[in-house]
Amino acid sequence: MQPGLVRHGRRIDMKNKSAHPMITSLKSLTGNTKACVLTEPLWGIPFSLYTPFVSVYMLALGLTDVQIGVVVSITLFMRATMAALSGALTDKLGRRRTTIIFDTISWSLPCLLWACAQNVWWFYAAAAFNGFWQVTDNSWTCLLVEDTDRRRIVSIYNWIHVAAQLSVFFAPLSSLLVDKLDIIPAMRILYLFSFLSMTTKFIILYRCCTETSVGRVRLTETKGMSLFAVLREYKSLIPQFFRSGSMMTALLLSVLFLSTSTIMDTFFGVYATQSLALPNHFLAYFPIIRSAIMLVFLFFIQPMLSGFGFKGPMLAGVCLYIASHLLLILLPRMNAFADAGFTISVLYTVTQSCAYGLVIPRKDSIVALSLDPQERARMTSIMTVIMLGLNIPFGYASGLLSDLNRILPFVLNIGLFVVSFAAILFSRRLSRGSGLSKEAMA
Repeated sequence: MQPGLVRHGRRIDMKNKSAHPMITSLKSLTGNTKACVLTEPLWGIPFSLYTPFVSVYMLALGLTDVQIGVVVSITLFMRATMAALSGALTDKLGRRRTTIIFDTISWSLPCLLWACAQNVWWFYAAAAFNGFWQVTDNSWTCLLVEDTDRRRIVSIYNWIHVAAQLSVFFAPLSSLLVDKLDIIPAMRILYLFSFLSMTTKFIILYRCCTETSVGRVRLTETKGMSLFAVLREYKSLIPQFFRSGSMMTALLLSVLFLSTSTIMDTFFGVYATQSLALPNHFLAYFPIIRSAIMLVFLFFIQPMLSGFGFKGPMLAGVCLYIASHLLLILLPRMNAFADAGFTISVLYTVTQSCAYGLVIPRKDSIVALSLDPQERARMTSIMTVIMLGLNIPFGYASGLLSDLNRILPFVLNIGLFVVSFAAILFSRRLSRGSGLSKEAMA
């Protein structure tokens, strides 16, 4: 018998009482949610291995800053296009089948194209296929949360973030490979490994998941209907979408933080290697710093912040985002830091990571909680089309700015963070004690 105390006729399990809430939530995972969380490293590890070097790899193959920005915009355009179809496809094909089909198209195929890339056109083609992942983002999210108690959504998303952060600790392997072989041959190997690992993940997930309860209902309702007939059903949902204050809040924050993260992810490597003279293989170590900080946040700081709602922690996080960018821009101009590219990059990464830990898990939870559980696939589709459509210009625009001066994309980000700060500050729905906050933090 497990050790415990008997009080008023009830046994209190002292072992469970002392368990960390994150560990307790992991042990309680079942069904599709468990399969989604536990297979995530098979995607996250290869993704973490090649991601730090993507922009540098494109530069090495002769792409310009503007062309790198165009690649980003192509991906965003395709994501927006497929987002318009994602809800209908997810309902028509089912969550499980949609996920394996479009995961293969959007990740397995592009990995092969990236591995064999010779010039910009290979990257344009890969970007177009990679944009199809917006369909599987919808269907996979439905698999993750549709048969789950809404009160557990925040803890589930925390574990998705944990899986992503733990995957990053494999990044030194890619650093060693880049240092030994140089960027082009190393990246070709990493992309081939990614193809094998990700494809394995897609197959395992398909075999271990079942169709969700909502998915079975939607399969029955859409049986015999054409895809366009399913799409016509969206007419009645669009007014409902724009009447929802919580969905408008989620949309605005999603637009702003997608644009800033896209710019950071695309141009930090370019700035660090070209402007701060950092060796290419050093780029793999910054995601490790970011992940270590994120894990500290998820396991130790997030539980302490659960009583503060959304607004306070998110405002603090946005301030840290702004501070991280100011460090990156201003420190190289100070004599004491003129040649300290690694130190500057570490300071930026630490500050930006703390900001991420405060902001992004809460933003993801706001989005998940704002959606009608019975219309999650179609509402997600509508939200994503708008979000990505508004972000399409940022890839090309940031590429143009980087071509003029590699500081300018980060100046643009500071402006977007100021807008984000104002949006959070004046949002009544994110105030502590609002209905959204109470439900999210339950």
